[in-house]
This record gives sequence, C-alpha cells and structure tokens, in this order.
Amino acid sequence: MTISTVIFDFGGVISSPLFVGIGAFEEAEGYPKGSLLRLLFGDTSYIGVEGRAVADAIAADPDSAEQQGEVEDEPDWHLLEKGQLDMATYFERMVEKAPRVIGVPIDMEAYGRFWRQTAPGVHWTVVHKMRDLKARGLRIGLLTNNVREFGENWRAMFPIDELCEEVVDSSHVGMRKPDREIYELTCARMNIAPSEAVFLDDNAENVAAARAFGMDAVQVLEPEAALAELESILERRGTRTTS
Repeated sequence: MTISTVIFDFGGVISSPLFVGIGAFEEAEGYPKGSLLRLLFGDTSYIGVEGRAVADAIAADPDSAEQQGEVEDEPDWHLLEKGQLDMATYFERMVEKAPRVIGVPIDMEAYGRFWRQTAPGVHWTVVHKMRDLKARGLRIGLLTNNVREFGENWRAMFPIDELCEEVVDSSHVGMRKPDREIYELTCARMNIAPSEAVFLDDNAENVAAARAFGMDAVQVLEPEAALAELESILERRGTRTTS
C-alpha cells in the first residue's frame, strides 16, 4: 500500500533531544551513574540522549537496583505521561524516593537549574520537511508521549496547528507509546490503515512497536539522516496524496 501519512514524534524529533548532559550532572552532584535516570523515569530504557549508554552500563552492573529487581511496576513518569499524575505530585514522590535510589536527598535547586539549562530547541530541518511533505499532498500527524503541564510551552515552539492534521498527546488520551493502543488510536483518528503511514521517533522501543503494528518507521538519531531515510521509504513505497 502506498503512503498517505507521515506521523512525527515531538521530543527528540521535532525538538532537540531531551535531558542533554544528564550524565555530567550526575557526576557533578556525586550521584551513582544511571541513578538519576532511574529516579526520573523509573527504568533505564528511557532514551533521551545518553539513556542508551547509561542503560547498557547499568545492565552490566550486578549491584544495580534494576538487576536486583527493585523496579517500579508502573513508573511515576509513565503515570505523568498518561495524565494520571500531576507534576507537583510527581516531584513530591521523586524527592521521597531520592535517598533510596540515588543514595542521598536530591538537590532540587540544582536539578531545577539543570532542567532550565537543558530546555530543548527545535529541529527546524524537521519542521521544514513537515511543511514540504504537506505541500506535496501528504497528511501530517503528531504522536507524542508528553506531560500535560508542558503543553502550552511545547505547542508554542513550532506551527503545530498549521502543519499537523491530528495531534495525539499521551497525557490527554491516557495511554502512551510503546503501547499498541495509542498507535491504534492515532490511525483511527486519521482514518488510515497502519500500512499507509510512516512514523518517526527517537526511541527504539517506540519504533519497534510501530513496526509491529504495521507502520513503516524511522528511528531519529540524527535528523538529516532520518529525513533521508524517510524520503527513501516514500520513493520505494510510493505516495497517495490529498492534492
């Protein structure tokens, strides 16, 4: 089946990668390697920037909390992204868990500075590609794991209403990638079959889940290379446009 729709993730795809420098921040604060990643996200499979390298290091450490089975069944970060936890409660729980996970109380003032200093920017090459694809008659959607309290800020970073026909935000629909249900919902909202879509995401698990659902998918590690791969897929599969 030809491609009618291209669906983009936000963080790490339209925006620059999240939490750049988390390893350096851990080291500067004296936290064990990978412990802040576990505290923030509940596991080490989260891929922002350094997540993959940190996850590999922890997987090889027999003394790590994850290796010993000390992992949350449903991480607070997942609940936050599904809109089942507000940000204030998330931070309260993070402070409470910090001594157990990182070995000491977390310095929230230092973490706040780190968070502000690493705020993501925009991959304008991706935004321009979205505009180009839409001008060529392809439909554009957005599927993001996000936090409700972040919505006003991230939606103002690029012309989302101009470019995206449909926006599926995990914190508004109560489900998140890589769960199959959110891909089903996205396709249902756009009234397409999975095989009509190409999905771009920076997280390997999310890309694998999209492919398992029947989408073509591209993992975004470097924007220009990912957009070239997207164009290769469109050329190979062919497109069905709305114009």
